Amino acid sequence: MIVLALAAPAAAQDTFKQVWVTQSSSGEVVHGRIVDLSPESLTILTADNRRVDMPLDRVLRIEAHGDSLKNGAAIGAVVLGGIVALACGGSAGTAGQCVTAVALDAGMGALIGAGLDALNGGRSTLYSRPAAAPAGATASLKLKLKF
Repeated sequence: MIVLALAAPAAAQDTFKQVWVTQSSSGEVVHGRIVDLSPESLTILTADNRRVDMPLDRVLRIEAHGDSLKNGAAIGAVVLGGIVALACGGSAGTAGQCVTAVALDAGMGALIGAGLDALNGGRSTLYSRPAAAPAGATASLKLKLKF
């Protein structure tokens, strides 16, 4: 039992995602794993085992690889299969026809969901620095109500 508890953190370290960090000053993209994050800086370990330290005020965006296609397939199967199941329940079809229709449409929904998820399968933005307002340009709103 103690051995399993001690082994868990080591196994969890292998699951850190690869990230892409875009620096605002140069536009350079650094690819690697986040090693350290403090209020002032971010440290990335690159594939060639270099540690790259960068101030957080220079980080423009942090992106990670998108999720798997499984959730898109599951959502598509549930949505399309559910719609057909609801429609089939209100019609006068036999139970065998409804089961076949739900299974076929759930499979079609899974393909559509996986396809849509693959279109979005690139990088997911984890952090994006908010755009700063241009110097000298400020917006204000003044409202007066008199009765």
